[in-house]
Amino acid sequence: MVNPLNFLNSLAKAGLLVGCFDAMAASIYSYALAGSTPDRVFCYVASGVFGQDAFAGGLPIAAMGLLFHFIVAMGWTALFFVVLPKISFFSSNKFAAGAVYGIFIWIMMNFVVVPLSNVPPGPFHFTWKTLIMIGIHMFVIGVPISYFANNYYSRSENGTSR
Repeated sequence: MVNPLNFLNSLAKAGLLVGCFDAMAASIYSYALAGSTPDRVFCYVASGVFGQDAFAGGLPIAAMGLLFHFIVAMGWTALFFVVLPKISFFSSNKFAAGAVYGIFIWIMMNFVVVPLSNVPPGPFHFTWKTLIMIGIHMFVIGVPISYFANNYYSRSENGTSR
């Protein structure tokens, strides 16, 4: 039986850590490939709500983008935590399940979430940079989410969940 308080505590910790991992990866990726600073990365995230105006908003809008980033990370983490007990593949191999989930997140973000948002539209081109982004989603987001969720449920089943 799942203890709701333990579940929410584990979910929050996992979502915050995954959000931090992804924020760092996005900032490093953007700086290394385009010379873009973290505030510009999170203004881009904020543009999902504020549109093109977000890029002129400075640090307050970047802070909003960071908040939105963590909300999205928490949402993807929560979805996996909820789905994990219902799909046996996800608990049979943490690493493979996380990699597959990371690809799923990348697909959903790029072809559903971002197009439905106010992010200024741009052309999509599949390049080596796309492969890096997919890899980040697999190994920096998906695998840690899978690890944390599987760890929570294995502790929960053994009666050692805290």
